[in-house]
Amino acid sequence: IGCYLGFARTWHCLLQKCTDEKNRKKIRALDSLIGMIQKFPYEDPTYDKLQEDLEKIRGKFKQVCSMLNIQSDFRIGTERSSLTF
Repeated sequence: IGCYLGFARTWHCLLQKCTDEKNRKKIRALDSLIGMIQKFPYEDPTYDKLQEDLEKIRGKFKQVCSMLNIQSDFRIGTERSSLTF
């Protein structure tokens, strides 16, 4: 949840300077994602719609990623990365 919130707030700040209609739609979608995350009851493990609300947040995140034309999957690759000296 924290990763989604950080992502949304960062993009929201980056898009604030742009005022065209296309970016306003992106900002509205980011506002919606931020609102969903802020309403999410993290401290209540007995919340009966926990999984349902989490899936809605994931869906909104994927929608925002699509609007921003970025991948929603942050994997580096199929192979494990390692350091070599």
